[in-house]
Amino acid sequence: MKYLGIATTALALTLFAAAEDTPQSNNTNQLAVANTELQNTLDTKTAKQGDPVTARLTDSVRLAGTELPRHTLLLGHVNTVQPSENKGISKVVLTFDQARLADGKQIAIKSTIVGVYPEGTALVAPIAGETKVEQEPSGAHGYALTSALDDANSGTLTANGKNVRIGIGTELQFEVAPAGEAAAASTGN
Repeated sequence: MKYLGIATTALALTLFAAAEDTPQSNNTNQLAVANTELQNTLDTKTAKQGDPVTARLTDSVRLAGTELPRHTLLLGHVNTVQPSENKGISKVVLTFDQARLADGKQIAIKSTIVGVYPEGTALVAPIAGETKVEQEPSGAHGYALTSALDDANSGTLTANGKNVRIGIGTELQFEVAPAGEAAAASTGN
């Protein structure tokens, strides 16, 4: 009888844990793909922690009932920066956490960079349901992108042997959600 009680408790705990890990499909609907153009040059050689970074939406995006019209600005900042020294690795960590509408109203957002596309390169649609991005360096820019929906930042760009430098007009692709709902969307709770 003692073993039956232990087995029943173990089964109940397993079922409870499985229910906690089951994705809720309505939360993932809070994520929206947002294509933007960088509004300032970002260079690890000159950037400093806290520097502002701005990207402008190229298309309208619907976020949990709120319309972010084309030309809405996504406002961000440099979290950390490491310039390349002696042909070493350079790195910049970015966070975009506000959307500024044309009327000046600001909305808190959680954004994750899912692609970096210099002028003249084609955008690639993000893979639905992916929670991590590991974009390898491409011939177009030579930078690697690492990001995840559940990270506090929006993404990390690195370059080997040179400084990360992305110019005005570089297309950044984001997955965006309202600030409070992004964590739930990434974990499914």
